[in-house]
Amino acid sequence: MANKILGTSVKRREDPELLRGEAKFTADITLPNMLHMAILHSDRGHALIQSIDTSAAERMPGVVRVITGADTSSILPLPCIMNPGGAESRFPSYPYGLPGAQTVLATDRVRYIGEFVAVVVALTRQQAYDALPAIAVKYEPLSAVVNAEEALQPDAPQLHDTVPNNLNQYISHGNKQATEQAIANAEVVVKQRIRYQRAIHNPVELRASIGDYNPETEEYTLWTNTQIPHGNRFLLSQLVMGIPYNKLRVIAPHIGGGFGSKGYLYPDTALVLFLSKELGQPVKWVDTRRGLARSTVQARDQIQYVTIAGTTDGQITAQGKRI
Repeated sequence: MANKILGTSVKRREDPELLRGEAKFTADITLPNMLHMAILHSDRGHALIQSIDTSAAERMPGVVRVITGADTSSILPLPCIMNPGGAESRFPSYPYGLPGAQTVLATDRVRYIGEFVAVVVALTRQQAYDALPAIAVKYEPLSAVVNAEEALQPDAPQLHDTVPNNLNQYISHGNKQATEQAIANAEVVVKQRIRYQRAIHNPVELRASIGDYNPETEEYTLWTNTQIPHGNRFLLSQLVMGIPYNKLRVIAPHIGGGFGSKGYLYPDTALVLFLSKELGQPVKWVDTRRGLARSTVQARDQIQYVTIAGTTDGQITAQGKRI
C-alpha cells in the first residue's frame, strides 16, 4: 500500500518552522485589545492572611483591574490528586480530587512560598508587573512545613484542617502480605533510607496562558503551553469553571521544554479565562524566571525506605519500598 503508515517512518511536521526560527510559542501570540496579567506570589511558607490592600496598585499607570481570592469564589479549587486505580482512598467522598485542593488565589491563608495571592491586569505586561509591589498584604506567620517526612509527624504544623497529619493519599501497589513474607524468609535483607533530592525544572520557555471569551457564542479559547491540553480542557470544564465542554477550546502551541512540569493544571489557566469574560478582552500571562521556580510543580523531594531481600548467591526474591 502506497499510503501505509503503520510500520513506516513518518517525517516530523513541526521541524521546518522550528529550524527556520518561525515557530510561534504562547508568548509570541498577540490578540487585538489584549490585556496583560501579573501574579503576586506569597513570600511566606505558611501564614494567615489578615488583610490585602490593593488601592495603591489600582492607581498605578495602565492598571485595569486588581483581584484577590475574594473575587474568585465562582472558580472551584483545582483538583489536588486524582485517585488512581487500586489506590486506598482516605477520602472516598472526593472521587475526582481530595480535600486540601488549591484555590486559584489564596483566601484565608498561604501554605507555600510562591502561592498565588493577587492578580493585576494592565494595558502592558510591564505595567502589570510594576504594580505588584504596590499590593500590601498583612500576614500572621505560622510554622511552615518544609520536609515531607517531618510533615507526617503528629506534632507537625497542619496545612489543611480537612487533611489530618498532612496526608492526602496513600497508594499501595503489589501484594503486601506476600512481600513481607518473602522478606521474612530471605537469606539476605538489605535496608536503606534514600533521600531523592528536589529538582527544579528550568525549561527555556516560561509558562504562559492566554484566555479569550467570545460573548456572542459564549465560547472560551485558551492558549497555554501545556503538555496535557485534553486534560486541561476536561478539568477546567467539568471540575473547575463549569464551562460546557463544547464551549471550551484549548490550544497548545509549540512548547520550549517542559520535563513534566507543564503536565499539570495551574491556576493561571482558570484566571485568564475568568478575567477575559469579566473584562471583555483577551488576557495574557507570561511567567517570570523567579515565578517559575516558586510556583511551577517541581520534581521529587522524596524520602525512600527501600528493602531488598534475596539469596546469598545474588537472586532477588522481594523488594519493598515506602516513599
